[in-house]
Amino acid sequence: MNTKTERNWQLIVAGILFIIFGLVCAFFPGLTLASIAFIVGAAFVVSGVVNIATFIRDRDLLGFSGWILAYGILDVLIGAMFVIHPFAFAAVLPWVIGAFVLVFGIYEVVATFMVKRAGLPLWGWMLFSGVISIVIGFMFFSMPEMLALFIALFALLRGVDLIVMGANARKYFL
Repeated sequence: MNTKTERNWQLIVAGILFIIFGLVCAFFPGLTLASIAFIVGAAFVVSGVVNIATFIRDRDLLGFSGWILAYGILDVLIGAMFVIHPFAFAAVLPWVIGAFVLVFGIYEVVATFMVKRAGLPLWGWMLFSGVISIVIGFMFFSMPEMLALFIALFALLRGVDLIVMGANARKYFL
């Protein structure tokens, strides 16, 4: 299989996975929030353990102060809280994800103008997708109780976006 075809299929497969993820989020919102909290909590714990190990290993060599140790301990404690009490994390999750989706939407709107300038016909879809992402980002801020549904909507939109790009990649991009 040549590289162009592989890229097309990679985009389409990624799009399908986003759609599946979006459907899971829509139909199992509690599981979605608990899973995200657990994953983020585990990442904090790993980060904290790495910081603590770095402090222990390199404190004499690099002259580290206790700040990296304190940071590592704080990471472990925050991570443990999210893993043990995942719905505590759900309280701040709408704002974190909302900021990410908002920035992504702005990026996509800005990228639309570059795509249009290049004469590629998919700019209309990109503009639509970017504007919808911006709206979804603001919705995260204004209706945090609808978090799982908004994640589902964004994932479904991104999935369709990737499938459209994958289906048209050979024709327009490669």
